[in-house]
Amino acid sequence: MAQDQDTPDTSPVEQPSETELAPQPAVTPQKKKNLYLRLTSSMPLVVTVLVHAVFILAAGAIVVQQTMVEKKKTFQAVNLSEASAPQMEHRLQVARRGGASGGASSPISANRIYTTAAGAVTMPSMPDLPSMGAGGFGGFGGMGSGVGLGAGTGMATSLGGGGGLGGRGFMSLSFLGATNQNVSRVVFVVDTSEGIMDLRKGGFQAFTIIREEIMRLVGRLPPSAQFNVILFRPTGSDDNSVDVNLYERELVAATADNKRDFFAWMTPVNAQVGNFGPYSAARRTGWRRRPIPPEAGIDPLFLPPVWSRAVHAALEQRPDVVYVITSGQGAPRRRIDDATLARRTAERDRNIAEFEAEVRREGLDPAQVRAARDRAFNKAREEFNAANRRIVAAGRDPIVITNNDQIFRADVQAELRRNGVRIELDRTGWSKRDGTTFNVPWTGVSTVEGASWEEFIAYYARLQRHLVPERPALNLFLFVGPNDRPDAAVRNLTNIARRNGGSFQLLTTRRLEELRSRDEADANRR
Repeated sequence: MAQDQDTPDTSPVEQPSETELAPQPAVTPQKKKNLYLRLTSSMPLVVTVLVHAVFILAAGAIVVQQTMVEKKKTFQAVNLSEASAPQMEHRLQVARRGGASGGASSPISANRIYTTAAGAVTMPSMPDLPSMGAGGFGGFGGMGSGVGLGAGTGMATSLGGGGGLGGRGFMSLSFLGATNQNVSRVVFVVDTSEGIMDLRKGGFQAFTIIREEIMRLVGRLPPSAQFNVILFRPTGSDDNSVDVNLYERELVAATADNKRDFFAWMTPVNAQVGNFGPYSAARRTGWRRRPIPPEAGIDPLFLPPVWSRAVHAALEQRPDVVYVITSGQGAPRRRIDDATLARRTAERDRNIAEFEAEVRREGLDPAQVRAARDRAFNKAREEFNAANRRIVAAGRDPIVITNNDQIFRADVQAELRRNGVRIELDRTGWSKRDGTTFNVPWTGVSTVEGASWEEFIAYYARLQRHLVPERPALNLFLFVGPNDRPDAAVRNLTNIARRNGGSFQLLTTRRLEELRSRDEADANRR
């Protein structure tokens, strides 16, 4: 572009008139500069100013950004008991032992346990890292890659992996195929009755696998999680009462010390002949049921299924999710009124009178007949217990029964014969002339009657509203045998589980063995 310069004007100049007294000197007029000419004539200066302005703005932006980052670098405060020592990862192994004589064949204690204990190898302290998101301690996010204090594997088990959700301490938990999101507080409610080890369902090994799966999952819980385990068994009475044993009265953090203590508590459960049920754990912690006020709307005469009574203890601890393993769906019941009780008492008395009359016609004494029957079954139980001791000593699993009558069930007798044992019922003193035994009536009176499943659903909803601010997910597992057809139980348990944000599944010994094999294969690959 040609640059404009000042040049003389060559246009004609007007001459002065003759009337002027003196001639004026000739002056060459100048062209006046406009704004555009003034700016463009100084372009190098303008460019220089603009460049400096850009650098100043960039420097200011960097300073502001660094100031903001510095504010985000501060971590939240941690529990001093957990922050007093660096976290390390240890592997614990418990040797398997054949048979049942040596106690549990205790699986695994934990594939991964986070501990604050001092060890032989200590990692150097990590430098401060800037926060990435609004998660506080990075937690267990994205397959265990959280920033901050939350690195880990989440809550993986043989039956599903655990991942974190944004570093807030909530995780995805999968157990026996049931998966729940946003979990940090979990309670296991486990049936430890002899019925769950029934031969028709898989026998002694069935509970061994269940025990191992629970211990395996607890072993993989991150320290920010809280857990508890509640063991239960029906008392045998008809009022749905239960024996309950809690690991602890409240939820406990999944720290390394608590995990080790839990493993020691859980390992002997249903692991030795003659010591089955909730009190076979290493110690007893009874359930102190909290009183329910009348305004909760819960009918005190209603008796929920046995497993639900144990879940009541879990709900008092306000978990996020409850996993229930039971050997039966249970039967909702209701206490009867006085008129019904009187009618049943009269019927019981008639049955006893008819029995005594029949015994006397045979020339026998009713009391002696009862005593002979009791001696016969007690003798059979002693022989059965002795046989089980020999079976276990030979490295085989014991035979588990619920009551003495089951000794003479066809499948139990067949199993005894396979182990070289023969037990016969002594009928001396309580048989008729034709060789058949007397049908000795029960001397008690049932004080309950059946209730509907819809009543139980309403009961459970009221109980939750009273005990927990937010409804926890309820996952139910019914343990059945290969020949069972639990159609009604499947409908009822599926209904209650889905209404409470959970799922229902049937468990068999074969399914449990498949899951254990898969978990062991995964462990070997690691």
